[in-house]
Amino acid sequence: MRLRALLIASASLLTIPAAAEPPDDRGGFAPQVELAPDFRITPPGNAVDVQPGREYRLDELIDLAERSNPETREAWERARQAAFAVGLVESSFLPEIAAEALAGYQRTPLPIPKDLVSRGYFTATTLEVLPTLSVKWLLFDFGRRSNAEEGAKANALAANVAFNGANQKLVFTVSRDYFALDATRGKLRVAEQALKNAGVVQDAVESRRRNGLATSVDVAQAVRQSAQARYDLERAKGAARAAYESLVASMGVVPSAPIQVAGNGDMDLPALPGEAVEQLVEKALAARPDLIAAEGKIRAADANLRKEEADDYPTVALEAQGYQNIGEISALSSHYSSVNEPGASVMVKFSWSLFDGGARKARASIARSQAAAARDSLDHARDEAVKQVTTTYDALKTSLAENQAAIALKNAAQAAYDAGLDSYRHGVGTYIALVNDETALTQAQSTFEDARASALSSAVGLAFATGSIEFKAR
Repeated sequence: MRLRALLIASASLLTIPAAAEPPDDRGGFAPQVELAPDFRITPPGNAVDVQPGREYRLDELIDLAERSNPETREAWERARQAAFAVGLVESSFLPEIAAEALAGYQRTPLPIPKDLVSRGYFTATTLEVLPTLSVKWLLFDFGRRSNAEEGAKANALAANVAFNGANQKLVFTVSRDYFALDATRGKLRVAEQALKNAGVVQDAVESRRRNGLATSVDVAQAVRQSAQARYDLERAKGAARAAYESLVASMGVVPSAPIQVAGNGDMDLPALPGEAVEQLVEKALAARPDLIAAEGKIRAADANLRKEEADDYPTVALEAQGYQNIGEISALSSHYSSVNEPGASVMVKFSWSLFDGGARKARASIARSQAAAARDSLDHARDEAVKQVTTTYDALKTSLAENQAAIALKNAAQAAYDAGLDSYRHGVGTYIALVNDETALTQAQSTFEDARASALSSAVGLAFATGSIEFKAR
């Protein structure tokens, strides 16, 4: 099974597009994944439904991680918040309509000439209800709202791309830890075989000792070699457990849900991409989510700066009211006079802040600094992208060469051990030579496991560095 096909999820949550099944003609590594519409429906508490007795392949582990990892869920919610923010800004272009009602009792002393009332004042008592329908509509604001809308849309784009980036990072992390786990399990098998080999050597030494062909020192050394092999086996078991825990942690799954992880023995090693490293760098600069998000942040910061600068100019708004005056009034303890008539007002409001203690200037300075920081952040992200692509490309090239060398080393070590053991059994070889062959075989087999895992991890790392692991919502 090709590595590319295994790194794209094919379960209910993640589906593989038809074009992503076969490897590309350049031998590249560019999985594409579509997110199902129900991705947002996630189980609480990082709980996943793990089927007992089932071995999960890499694509299925990614499926579980997508449904349980809190980082991707957080990125999804941030993308939703950014989308809501766009709607919030767009609503400011529409008029605001409000219904209000004011009702109550009021007693008001009012002055009056004493030749009319000797006390010099009279008291008016009012009972009134004022139901009102008001309309406020900002007509012109020198680009405040349009720039705010542009900034919100840029932030929404950045949040969506960041969500894709979070998914790419999750695929990379889970894949890397999966290959690391498989390498430790391979080393565990090597340690188990090394213990068996040590037992075979010890039996051979003891047999020669009984025939008077080996010394007690040889027997003691063989026993020591077996004890060392048992110790190495326990260390290998601990390393395998630690690697499993790292994988579970990167998936965001609670440790109480044990997962049986399938091996990758049927996975072909990737080929070195046909493009030159310069072409891969260009690909990364055009496709990496963090760079696209950084560009979106620049557009958002520029739009926010223009919005803050627009606060130096006035605004023009329309304000209108329609109401019904329902009430009664009594003055000088007279009988109440009543009214039940409609009223209305239509006004154009001109507003211009002339002095605010420097608040507008300070906000514009902050926005200008944020725009400069966004550009610096993009420059830094580009430098990091170039570094990551070149580093992972070299790592993949090196690890593929190391894997070929490790295969040859393992085969040679196996042949040397078999020949050494046979020679020793026939009284030709020495014990020291046999132990050296045994140790070299164990080291060669462990080196092969490391080299294979390194090649697979480097391929995933290069795909991540170039932004080739794509997630698209259907």
